[in-house]
Amino acid sequence: MFFTAAADRVHEGVWDPAGLCGEIQPDLDREALATAFTEAADLADQACAAAAAGNTGGALRLWQKIFGDDFPAPAAPGKTAAAITAPALITPRPIKDAPQG
Repeated sequence: MFFTAAADRVHEGVWDPAGLCGEIQPDLDREALATAFTEAADLADQACAAAAAGNTGGALRLWQKIFGDDFPAPAAPGKTAAAITAPALITPRPIKDAPQG
C-alpha cells in the first residue's frame, strides 16, 4: 500500500513544512519515480502473495528486488545448511576426571 500511495502522491511534490523555501527538489523526474514506485508496488504485492502461500524464500527474494542487495535474502537454492553454518571445532577439548573437593 505504501508504494501505491507514493506513486500517486509523487506528482504533488514535497514542500518545505516551514514554508520558507517552497518545493523541495523541484527538478525531480516525477514520472520516473512514479514508475519505480509502481514497479515496487507490483513486486510488494507478489512478495505478500508468496509469503501468504508459504513461499518465504520467494517472498524474501522479491523484497530484495525492491530494497537491493543489502536486504537479507535466503541462501541460493542448492546450498546446504552445512555450507552456511559455523565451522566445526578443530580438536575436541579433553575431558579430565578431577576430584570434587
